[in-house]
Amino acid sequence: MRTTTLLMALVLFASCKAQVENKTATKTLNNNTMERPSITPEFEKLNLEDYKEGLIKKKEIDDKKNVIEFDFYDYRKDGIEGVTFLTGSTALRGFGFSFTAKGSYYIIGKSYYTNKFIERKCIMSSFNTRILIGKEYFFDKEGKLEKTVDHNQGWDFSYEKVIAYILERKSPLVREDIYYGAEIAQEGKEKKYWQLILDTQKTTNKSTWEIIKLDAMTGEILYQIEFEGDRIWHADTYNHNPIERIIVADKTLKN
Repeated sequence: MRTTTLLMALVLFASCKAQVENKTATKTLNNNTMERPSITPEFEKLNLEDYKEGLIKKKEIDDKKNVIEFDFYDYRKDGIEGVTFLTGSTALRGFGFSFTAKGSYYIIGKSYYTNKFIERKCIMSSFNTRILIGKEYFFDKEGKLEKTVDHNQGWDFSYEKVIAYILERKSPLVREDIYYGAEIAQEGKEKKYWQLILDTQKTTNKSTWEIIKLDAMTGEILYQIEFEGDRIWHADTYNHNPIERIIVADKTLKN
């Protein structure tokens, strides 16, 4: 759990930096036809020589007041193909790695043990919520494949179909004038569904947005509600109670 949390935090940090610096790439998302990247269950070992540009010599004091010197890596490269990010140290629970292709809907995420052997590989969405997509591979410290988790199971209405649905609605996936674009999340235990928050100003010519729930297997709309008013409910906004219009009553609340 600790390592999983570390990887997700590192990848999230890398992605946030990418969103700030790659505004030109996000403008083309609605026309993007990139396919899902692939990862394999094969063993990998991190070659730190490839990331020496990000090497930082550090010193810290441990609990016994001893000075510890170690190598820390904070590597980032914006290339033609996309953004590569690596951070971590053999002294601090290993390394987190991510790669996001230019304008891609996906992030390849990996974590490595302190011995630089692969610990975990996965594919995630490049949007605000880190949705795990496809197969995720876990390895032990000796490099042996330990477990495979298929995140497609139970989600026949795939992440790609959700993207297509949003584009068909003519809702922006990314907006640059404000902090949010489309928000996508996986919800539910007994009844799985996608939950979307979509900006609909373009089609209504009003300050509107919708919350939508799509069945994880069929894509059926299980809930749809439109709001009109301020979406960002901060203390300095006046409209804390936007107008609500239920389009489809919430079927996820039924037994």
